[in-house]
Amino acid sequence: MSAGLNYSEVADIIERFVNGAGEGIEWDAYTMGMKFEDPFLRSMQDRCRALWIEFPPTERGQYTSAEGFAVLRELVKELRSRAGET
Repeated sequence: MSAGLNYSEVADIIERFVNGAGEGIEWDAYTMGMKFEDPFLRSMQDRCRALWIEFPPTERGQYTSAEGFAVLRELVKELRSRAGET
């Protein structure tokens, strides 16, 4: 089943995760449970899903390192740009 989310909504999920405002279950649903038909959204999801491997956490309980969180912030910017937001 397709997630049916647009670029802005995916940016919101990532941004809430980065800011610590989202619930862990929302992040898990996004990275593991949602299916996207849009190739760009699928690539964003794949990137987010594997980020902890490329940028391992430096502290217990973190998803990724500071560098990984910086990448997530850049992904949010790119999604907002594609959504026509500035």
